[in-house]
Amino acid sequence: MPGRGGVTVEPGRGVAEVSAADAPGRLGLVRALINTYDVETANDEWQSPASLRSWLSDRDLLEPGTKATDDDVARARALREALRSLCLTNHGDPFDPHAAETLNAQAARSRVAARFDRQGIGTLEPDARGIDAALGSVVAAVFSAMADGTWPRLKVCKESTCRWAFYDHSKNVSRSWCSMKVCGNRRKVRAFRERQRAAGA
Repeated sequence: MPGRGGVTVEPGRGVAEVSAADAPGRLGLVRALINTYDVETANDEWQSPASLRSWLSDRDLLEPGTKATDDDVARARALREALRSLCLTNHGDPFDPHAAETLNAQAARSRVAARFDRQGIGTLEPDARGIDAALGSVVAAVFSAMADGTWPRLKVCKESTCRWAFYDHSKNVSRSWCSMKVCGNRRKVRAFRERQRAAGA
């Protein structure tokens, strides 16, 4: 549902749980991008080039007057699902090689490159313009998070009907679900029923 990744309280989740899931710095952008598609409700915030352009503009990723196309929407959606897959590796799941191809293609298309300022501080930035520059900024944010050690904490819910992205603030980076009260409970109930069926058989 629109706004679920922002300040709107998610169904079944308290305000504390929502704020606790917030990711620091540019990882918040990556989390928000992944959550533009709600697996549970099949709601997609990017229904058109205009909605994609609006979402990116609201986050200061586009220059005024930038156009978007249906192809841009398709690439943005592919990047989103590749990032969702990449987050699953933070649970120890195997990485989808097709997702790697998508990420590599977008990094190349965005011409993500290292840049150093006058103080010698290095960053990754896209050399492309328009939508590809915006998507390249997201790719660069992932690289930066991997370099500073925060990336392993960005996960997607292990519940297959959810897959909502969240930031794991736990001390030992052990969270599996975006909400223990909702998705964690669903998983436990399903496991209990499976054990009952196995015992009956």
